[in-house]
Amino acid sequence: MPHITVKRRNLLRLDDNAIMGIWGKLEPIDRVQLAFTCKRFRKIFEVRDAPRYTSYRMENLWPMSVKDIESFAKLVGPLIHELRANTPCVNNLRAKKFLMGITRNCELLRRVVFQGVRVTFQLFQLFASAKYLVELYLQNCKLSDKDVEMISMLSNLIILDLSKNNEISGNGLHNLTNLRALYLSECKNLDPINLVHVFKRAKSLCILDIYQPYSNTNLVPIFPELGRYCLNLDKLRVTLPEHRRYESLARLPKLTKIFAYGCVRRFLVDLRNHRAHHMQVIFLNTQQQVAVDGTFMLTQFRELKKLACDGDFEFTPGCIDGFENLRKLTCLNLYKPDALTPKDVLTLLKKCPKLQFVQLFFKAYITEAFIFELIGVLEKRAVKVNFVLNLQKTNIRRGITKDPRYLAAKDTLNIVFNGQWVEWDR
Repeated sequence: MPHITVKRRNLLRLDDNAIMGIWGKLEPIDRVQLAFTCKRFRKIFEVRDAPRYTSYRMENLWPMSVKDIESFAKLVGPLIHELRANTPCVNNLRAKKFLMGITRNCELLRRVVFQGVRVTFQLFQLFASAKYLVELYLQNCKLSDKDVEMISMLSNLIILDLSKNNEISGNGLHNLTNLRALYLSECKNLDPINLVHVFKRAKSLCILDIYQPYSNTNLVPIFPELGRYCLNLDKLRVTLPEHRRYESLARLPKLTKIFAYGCVRRFLVDLRNHRAHHMQVIFLNTQQQVAVDGTFMLTQFRELKKLACDGDFEFTPGCIDGFENLRKLTCLNLYKPDALTPKDVLTLLKKCPKLQFVQLFFKAYITEAFIFELIGVLEKRAVKVNFVLNLQKTNIRRGITKDPRYLAAKDTLNIVFNGQWVEWDR
């Protein structure tokens, strides 16, 4: 019997279409291993799989074997723009090997987002090599002042989020002179003196979040310093204690977005007295009863685009008349508007022609006739409105959501019966 010879062909002799078909069926770790075999496969990996690793989550490491982590990190490291982690990395061998593998191979790394993760020493080594890192988010990572000192060596850092790290005092942050956004919410041990040093050095600071629980009044002394040094501040999120004056905040020339919690009545008075007419976004959350009428607060903010009031706000009868000056208002969110009537709602839609999102919480009883009248008004508007109507007390049948007239306006009107909060853009 004659010997039959078989002409053998290897994978490299296949055309590009065939290789791409095979490539698409491989697991990610198999593609990495194949990319190390030759230049052709490595180029395919860099072109075909690069978008997959632009934003990388460290949780994807857990199924991999430990011996593959090092080679994987060397190949993937140059492709990562954003590194994320939401699970603990303490004593995790895979996480440590991966961070060590990309430490000297992270030219494109611009953003690190860790939440609820105990930061390891290897991450700080990565920071030292990431020369172009500009955004760093380390929320609830149990950081200490020693960790902040290492972070302060990142001279190019623009955005820093250290929220919910109770052990830090703010020492060393003044070295970050290029900061434009600083988030320090719910950091209970912040030292106001350290923050003042930050305000003096970070001349380009535009966003500041120093929200604290109502019981924490440590940061009370910094309000005058904010108005003195943070002249470029555009967005501020802050807790306002009782029996304080806020003229310095009202005088900030570029402050257009304010998120205020606590005793906001005095703050509103100072906004009025110092003619802070340039406000564009106002979010207020209060624990005290605040009376609001058109002459007190609403008529002066002619540049206002977004308004939200959460808490015990008492909207006085006829206050909707003050909205006629808010011609630029696009987003309105009112919680507990006890004084508003169905007629006020219809008047509101007429006075604010640019409204795109409205959320109202109603304790008062309303009728089905009003619902269908509201639908008719919404359909006639030139600007489409996403209207959310939260009904805490109602005699409207829940079957109204199956009515053909309501279903036809589903994209415009959303009725919520359980008083659930619908998030708006903060």
